[in-house]
Amino acid sequence: MNQIEILKDEHEIIERELIELDEIIESEDINYPNLLHVLKNLIKIWDPHEKREESVFKILEKENIKIPVEQMFFGHKKLKKHKDAIIKAIEAGSDYKLKKALHEHGTVISKELREHINFEDEILYTIALEEFTPEELVQLCKDVA
Repeated sequence: MNQIEILKDEHEIIERELIELDEIIESEDINYPNLLHVLKNLIKIWDPHEKREESVFKILEKENIKIPVEQMFFGHKKLKKHKDAIIKAIEAGSDYKLKKALHEHGTVISKELREHINFEDEILYTIALEEFTPEELVQLCKDVA
């Protein structure tokens, strides 16, 4: 399995968590255990996912393949304030504050992550899969690692 396939699999995992987050946001009652589980899973997968993305960028750069780099580097910083606002609302212990934070910040997290994933799936992976054979992708990923 190459980095592209791994990233696509991770995108599916992230999407499942985002579906759960959306359901929590829309629910009348807050399912705290599920919310904490979803946030934990999203945070846990993001760092290794971001590192894999960067390795693919390096591969494409090494091969002189032009990609829209600015759009690719999503990073934690863009969503950190939204994640922190939700965590702060959880710690406040107020259902009202948490519902408000989920509607205001959770929807941004969900929207932004989906847009980023869709962009990568449509642009980055298409380019990589058009330029390289599966065997070349595996070898290039080994060379960069």
